[in-house]
Amino acid sequence: MKKFFFIIFIFLSFITQTITEPGTNPILSRLTPSDIFGALGLLFGVTALTKGFTSSSSLSKVYQSSLFLIVCFFLPIMFSYNITGTLIESLILLFLILISVTIFQNFKNNLLDSLFPILMYTMICASILGFYDLISSTIGLPRIFPKRTDGEALSGFRNAGQAGAYYLVMLSILIPLRYSSLYDLVSPRNRKILRVSIIISIIFIFLTGKIAAYIGLAAGILFFLLYKRNFKATFGVIFGVALLSILWVNLETLLPNLHNRVSKKYDSRVTQRIEGTNKGGFMEKNFGAAIQSFEDRPLIGSGIGGFSSKYGTHEVHSTYFKMLGETGLFGVIGYLIFLISFIYMFKYRKFRKVNPYSDYLATMFPFILGCLISWGYTYHLRKREFWILVAVIMIVNYCAINYKQVILEEEV
Repeated sequence: MKKFFFIIFIFLSFITQTITEPGTNPILSRLTPSDIFGALGLLFGVTALTKGFTSSSSLSKVYQSSLFLIVCFFLPIMFSYNITGTLIESLILLFLILISVTIFQNFKNNLLDSLFPILMYTMICASILGFYDLISSTIGLPRIFPKRTDGEALSGFRNAGQAGAYYLVMLSILIPLRYSSLYDLVSPRNRKILRVSIIISIIFIFLTGKIAAYIGLAAGILFFLLYKRNFKATFGVIFGVALLSILWVNLETLLPNLHNRVSKKYDSRVTQRIEGTNKGGFMEKNFGAAIQSFEDRPLIGSGIGGFSSKYGTHEVHSTYFKMLGETGLFGVIGYLIFLISFIYMFKYRKFRKVNPYSDYLATMFPFILGCLISWGYTYHLRKREFWILVAVIMIVNYCAINYKQVILEEEV
């Protein structure tokens, strides 16, 4: 029963539309349909939580360090510019960590036959719904999800920025599965589903117009090609670029609103910044305010969730500047410890030649580097997809350790 709740949690994770409108209720305006199923899963899976934090000294470090990160966020709460906001942000992070732990415990022995297929079907479903809504606006059909603005590839997300960040993380999970030796262990049926999910997801992330997601995915692919030097992978990239080029050439005719939106975002976020003509844009002001917050209170910043109460109407949009401006040195230290433990989970990639799970970690690592670049423009700790990613990496580590043990026993 508890596994069923987490399957639904993952499958609905792309729906970030909240129960009530943002800002109307401190709890319901942060709650999504997937969270309800995640909470039910936690209620039925309490025993799995303690096992997740103590499963082994090496595997549990990332979850232990995430709890330390929450402590760094929560301790200065009485000095936050928004005590309620800090409490809610800390509880959201705790909730997602517990979800990740329980997903790890429930799927650690069902990675290939259960968890990966769930992620594939989720991406296909999210993309198809998004394509339908995008086209329906132009031909007069009713939408499934409400639109925020014309020409926005949205699906179940509250905004296209969330969609781009979500797809970047999910592609960082699925593309390495296709191009690592772990692919040999995937069933023929799931191989077909995997290929469809990757192609359809790449098209959708392109349609979101999220420049940070473009940069993260492009960087990940570049690092991957430099690492793998694989002809088949290179051909796949060339094919993908050609496909997107054809789509872009015809986009103005097919979906003019979307074409104008993507063009304007690229012009303002990339071209004008390179030329130096976009001074004083939102991101510059946002990052500048974060630095000001840190200078005002270097130890604790504004308090996580308290930034907009003092320095503007929006939170800090960069993970790294958010840690600096909203949590100060306490939060920066906590995040660095967590980040080190997160990167440390890729240590088993050194066995990639004999261990398909290790090869998957090695193939994923370039895409994680791309995500790290993208997270300089987005806040990833509060994202459901990030903690799903952590659970996947934990499970792959678990499988890599067990696979390595089998090899050692066979050699003996």
